[in-house]
Amino acid sequence: MLKATIVNKINFPEIRLQSTLEEIADQIIIRDIQAGIATQRAITGGRLPDNEPATKKRKGGRPPLDDTGELKNSFSYRTSGKSKVIIYIDSGRRNIAGYLQNDGIDTKLHGKKFYRFFGISKDAYVRAMRYAENKIRELTKPNGSRL
Repeated sequence: MLKATIVNKINFPEIRLQSTLEEIADQIIIRDIQAGIATQRAITGGRLPDNEPATKKRKGGRPPLDDTGELKNSFSYRTSGKSKVIIYIDSGRRNIAGYLQNDGIDTKLHGKKFYRFFGISKDAYVRAMRYAENKIRELTKPNGSRL
């Protein structure tokens, strides 16, 4: 026979994760996007496409998306409500960033090129989930014990 004890009231700890979401946005996702631009790595894996010869000549051989550093430094986040963080590109670079990532660039030699730099890479996703899981464990750990 199964014996059960009925508990009328369970006190779960209140968990506030807004600051955790902000830390994930700032320390993991935005840094991953910036590192991807710096190392020419697309969020989907692989490398970003090379610039066309005329673009290379005009930019003096600088790599794609890293002409002045302005795009790389234009990522930020804002809170939205109690449990949401939105990562965005500052207004000065938003139009060109959307064009490069979503519309693509028609080229004579290689057809349409897309620069997939804005989003979350698999690596950043795994790190963000691990960070959140550890924070939840930390916040729900009973005093003086281990889960």
